[in-house]
Amino acid sequence: MGIRRSLLSAAGAACALLPLTAAAAAPDPGPVPEPVVPDAVFPLVAYTEHDLGGASQAFGTGVFDADTGGLGAVGTDAISSLRVAEGYRVLACDLTPAQAAGAPDGLGACRYYDAGWYDRVGGGLDESISLLAVVAAAEQRGTGVTVYGGAGFTGGRLALGPGRHEADSGDLARLDAVNSLTVAEGHTAVLCDSFRSTAVASGNPGVCQAFGPGEHDTVGAGLTDVVSLVAVGGPAVTATQGYAMAGAAQSFAPGIHQAGAGELAIVGNDAISSLRVAPGYRVLACADDGAGADSLDECTLFEAGTHDLAGTGLDEAVSLLAVSAGPASGDLLTAYDGEGLAGTSGGFGPGIYAAADLGAVGNDEISSLRLADGVRAVLCEHDDTEPGEVGTCRLFTGGEHGDLGDLDDRASLLAVS
Repeated sequence: MGIRRSLLSAAGAACALLPLTAAAAAPDPGPVPEPVVPDAVFPLVAYTEHDLGGASQAFGTGVFDADTGGLGAVGTDAISSLRVAEGYRVLACDLTPAQAAGAPDGLGACRYYDAGWYDRVGGGLDESISLLAVVAAAEQRGTGVTVYGGAGFTGGRLALGPGRHEADSGDLARLDAVNSLTVAEGHTAVLCDSFRSTAVASGNPGVCQAFGPGEHDTVGAGLTDVVSLVAVGGPAVTATQGYAMAGAAQSFAPGIHQAGAGELAIVGNDAISSLRVAPGYRVLACADDGAGADSLDECTLFEAGTHDLAGTGLDEAVSLLAVSAGPASGDLLTAYDGEGLAGTSGGFGPGIYAAADLGAVGNDEISSLRLADGVRAVLCEHDDTEPGEVGTCRLFTGGEHGDLGDLDDRASLLAVS
């Protein structure tokens, strides 16, 4: 029996997810215990087939939509099952109705998922999801969104950081209502009129609307005076010129970012002194960004949290950042255990892969690579997160690389973008 089904049985609910119309009308049988999801390493993994099958994509926290390519390897209108880690919730929506001519305020059908394994997404969303909001517990730092009790930025105000802010949990108690908001660069807010309408493992959040960076003097007629969920997504990684996240700052989405390509232009090359990595993400920071036979200078793999670089070889020396939540299906890169693109091979989509994620080709076995046009990859000797402990690293660009030089049969970490 799957975890999702056992949770529903424990709550005395039917095994199948309720349709949205039925969910909205169902009586509330009481609170549901927060479920525990073993072996869920990433906040969310989405799959294109039922029963956690088909192509997959790991996600960290944030808001991801099809219009910007944020759904990665699974793509738009393709998701059929989900795995949500303990401590996280996921809001999944169909954007298509909201994009039609004359559409009313709000997204299309949405569903709010607690931690668990969902063999089928249910609620009419099978192969229809085009927006995902992955949120952890509320982060009341006020660095992303400010909501106001009245339209036009009037009335009381409340600053909200990334995470889920639910009226039922008292997160919005300082305001009588939410009727306007401002959203900082690098952030997105999704507002809904009901945080959960049933006590089963997923529910209908009612009318929802997504708000990007900027000032929004109204939440729209469908949400006026009824907002009870604010899901805030922030950047995967933020880098600053000063320690303790002070000074000029730049936000980074998943991918490989090089100073030489102008992708660190705001914070600057050889200027970063601190990093904030959002829940569910990792970032490989390197003190060089040159591709070719020469290895990169010092690199370090950072997990979620805030990291000052003082006293390390990376302080005011970073020229490359590789940001990712985790593995994904695909063949942007093919790795081989023999030189000259021979032997056992494995395909890799966008993401960061530790030794345990290298699949059929194996740890300390990669000897050659083929990268699709426009793809970049960083290969490292180790996958440790201690400063400088990833060992030798090299950057590869699109094309065939039949000989990996000093990394032949020594690679344990791979970043692909």
